Amino acid sequence: LCQLIASNADGNPFYVEEFIKMLIEEGCIVRGNERWFIKQERIQAIHVPATLTELLQARLDSLPYEEKKILQRAAIIGRLFWDSAVSALKTEGGAEANIPQVLRSLLQREFIFHRDQSKFSGTEEYTFKHSILREVTYETVLLKMRRAYHRQAAQWFEIHSEQRVNEYAGVIAEHYERGGENSRATEWLIRAGEAAGQANAFREAIAFFERAVKLVENPNSAQNANLLIRLGECY
Repeated sequence: LCQLIASNADGNPFYVEEFIKMLIEEGCIVRGNERWFIKQERIQAIHVPATLTELLQARLDSLPYEEKKILQRAAIIGRLFWDSAVSALKTEGGAEANIPQVLRSLLQREFIFHRDQSKFSGTEEYTFKHSILREVTYETVLLKMRRAYHRQAAQWFEIHSEQRVNEYAGVIAEHYERGGENSRATEWLIRAGEAAGQANAFREAIAFFERAVKLVENPNSAQNANLLIRLGECY
């Protein structure tokens, strides 16, 4: 077993950890009170993922449907996410999952971790164990669902940011942009750029304004002219 793990991990400790978890979930390793046991026949029959991405995809595919669905919604929000935000992402039809119960199960499987303090009042804050896990999970979300989810995520941040809305203006803009709402994304990119400029964070402001310029539909519009003026001021 040690040779199998070491030869496939290629020196990556994250692969080692996730591979062992997969072996436990597949019943190859059986946890006992004092000793753990290996079922040799199961190990010989198991498909060993060649890369970390394949390994994470295999673990995701083994999740119950509700757990995988909630984890996918969390991935839309970001590596950091909140239970209230996950609840806000919905599809038409279908029964809603028991989100607190599902999150507890994902915690036990160590896909996610709970954070002691939350940036948003009245919510529980979580984080994906690793950014790669979040990225792999995000890629499993159907393209037709991503846009709807991103629009809903943007609306959630708008509502819950309250007095700190300028702090999350860039995040809101990115969700609207990924949701196909370019006009709304442009508005929030301008807001994010202005906030960054007021804080003398000119490199950030330039990045926001340049993204906004790319989204403007009419390059001859007054909006685009104003954006270029703001860019000049930042430079």
